Amino acid sequence: MVTDIDNVLSFIDDHEVIQVARDLIAIPSITHHEGMGMVHYYQKWFKDLGIPVLLYPCENKRANFFADYGTVDNSGRYMFNGHMDTKPVDGMTIDPFAGEIRDGKLYGRGACDMKGAVAAVLCAFKGLIRAGVKTHSGITFFSDIEEEYNASGFLWARDQGYYDGLSGLISCEPSNLEVHIGNRGGFITAFECLGCSVHSGLAHLGVNAVHGMIEFITEYLKLPYLRVKNPYFGSPTVNFEKIEGGLYLAAVPDHCIACVDSRLIPETPPELVQQQVNDLIKRMHCDYGITIREIKEPASWRPRSRKEKAAAIPSDHELTRKLARAVSYATGKDAVIGGFPAGTIAQAAIEINVPAVICGPGSIAQAHSADEWVETDQLVQAARIYTAFIASV
Repeated sequence: MVTDIDNVLSFIDDHEVIQVARDLIAIPSITHHEGMGMVHYYQKWFKDLGIPVLLYPCENKRANFFADYGTVDNSGRYMFNGHMDTKPVDGMTIDPFAGEIRDGKLYGRGACDMKGAVAAVLCAFKGLIRAGVKTHSGITFFSDIEEEYNASGFLWARDQGYYDGLSGLISCEPSNLEVHIGNRGGFITAFECLGCSVHSGLAHLGVNAVHGMIEFITEYLKLPYLRVKNPYFGSPTVNFEKIEGGLYLAAVPDHCIACVDSRLIPETPPELVQQQVNDLIKRMHCDYGITIREIKEPASWRPRSRKEKAAAIPSDHELTRKLARAVSYATGKDAVIGGFPAGTIAQAAIEINVPAVICGPGSIAQAHSADEWVETDQLVQAARIYTAFIASV
């Protein structure tokens, strides 16, 4: 533990943090097509700092990346994670790779999710080396591929045992620098409504599956689990994000498929949601004669359905308190404790009893957006937070 954290923070170069973020944005690393550009940047960065690295090559000339500072024993070790892949750039209204700065905002694909955070971590390591800090706890930086597709990188690392025994994991996903104690769970699945097709001129003789699905969705939005609240996560969300049905001109549709993505809180585990959904399906048939069934997700929708409970550590957990102190020290403001609305690597860690939190620059509202951006001030604050945390452990 370093006592003079102010001295350590003085070795963070604000301009360098922003420039590194711009450098990373300029490297295309779209999920499935990450390439080795980010990895090569990491290699040079940590080589210059004298910190050993490990590469785990994957198909299509890609790799998961690790850098280990201090002890390599997982006991007492902390891990920082920032995935290297981004969403595609189709439909963006800015140059996705220019890293333009306007009005205190850095624009580009990955600026918020999450190359800005990665830049902050890299500069935190550099600041510590410049300050001559030899941490008592080992610190690992892990950057994975395909997080934006099906989380294969961080699930691979979990299955390989790379989280085992860690004292804590910090996901640097965008949280507006709030300390989030975990992730919402998910109830992500698809439903099909069955009907009976006839000519549109005799529509009253058929059973319109689209109309039936409308009734089902209307009733789904009234399910009791959606009204439960948690002080950190709020209420569950529900999003029917894809719907398709119908046959051809002048025909009543005989089927309709709807895909739902509902994010869950600790008080609404998927088993509870499943029971309410099953009861609703039975009620739709008994009360309205509407036939609904749950089905495997369409291939055109997403790689996999999932039904996972929310994963969180206590708000007063030692890791929460340590990171909250670092936030307060680096920003001069009390840390805000919350819950992350989406999934992150933290969920995979917590599920195997490794404490994990989320804290990163930017808001998830900007992630994946057409004009993705992050405030430059938050990038600098993130670097200071991570530095203060590492220096304190």
